[in-house]
Amino acid sequence: MDKVKKTSWEKITSLLQQLYSVEQQIQEQHVTIQSSTQLLVSLFHAQFRQLIDREDIIDSLLQLDFETPQLFNMGRNLQSEFAFTLNHKYILKVVSGTQYRYFKNTFHQYYFKIIANKNCLLARTFGIYKLEDRENKSYFVLMENLFYEHKLQNSQIISIYDLKGAQSSRITKNFDEQFQQQQQLLQTKAQTIPLLKGKDEDFKKIRFFQDFSNEKKLDLMNQIKQESDILAEANTMDYSLMIITGYINQCQQGNRLIKLSNNVGTIIGIIDYYQEYNSTKKLENKFKTWFGMHKPDQQISCVDSDTYRKRFQIYFQQFLQD
Repeated sequence: MDKVKKTSWEKITSLLQQLYSVEQQIQEQHVTIQSSTQLLVSLFHAQFRQLIDREDIIDSLLQLDFETPQLFNMGRNLQSEFAFTLNHKYILKVVSGTQYRYFKNTFHQYYFKIIANKNCLLARTFGIYKLEDRENKSYFVLMENLFYEHKLQNSQIISIYDLKGAQSSRITKNFDEQFQQQQQLLQTKAQTIPLLKGKDEDFKKIRFFQDFSNEKKLDLMNQIKQESDILAEANTMDYSLMIITGYINQCQQGNRLIKLSNNVGTIIGIIDYYQEYNSTKKLENKFKTWFGMHKPDQQISCVDSDTYRKRFQIYFQQFLQD
């Protein structure tokens, strides 16, 4: 996926502001607007518009922040670029043409089914777009920023866990040492706490859910199961459960924010759910299985959607079910 030029970011934000400035409800399934040099297509515009605050979107898109997202890079070899809106409410993220077409042709029907549940874990998508000029096509999604309910600009993020249920390479270098250091600083109520990032094997070493009630753990497990079942039906894989913990200046709970103790809250959401288990992923699975040290399927991230679902659920059952 080619990097998106700065001018493309500027043009898509300008065209999106024009798109959402139209006050009357647009009934067409897909909407196209055009400037002198570029064309913007908004998929399932009428359905997405029911999910958004139009004026808030317009105000938020006035300026983008490219710096803050880099603080939360989980160390993955990201092929996509993304930016926060300056108020940190939304993320504008580049996706591939394959992912765009997958949402258009297949995944949309499952997505709108999942988010009909107000307590869904999916990080919400508010729009998916194609930007086209004479030379290039770029694809974007406008998404909820899971960090926002921590009031990122006023609070401190303590830890971020990116969990797929896989074991191969899902470990963070020096995690044990960093975790112990952070725990000591938390006990002494230090003013500055270094951000801790972890993955699947790291998460097994801590007792993250010990402060959750049995009811809360059961509700969370049921939600994980329900949504991953639908994602498997949609042939989706490679998604993650992201768990963000941090201090909160305002203890008011949003849809996602779960207050723990000592003014600490956690946010839990499913991200990166645009990947279909397609022919490319099937080849990747075969290559890693046959030549990647002959690891069994449960040891690699790239597996078919049903295997991915089962592994994902089993991974969280060990923490959430007695």
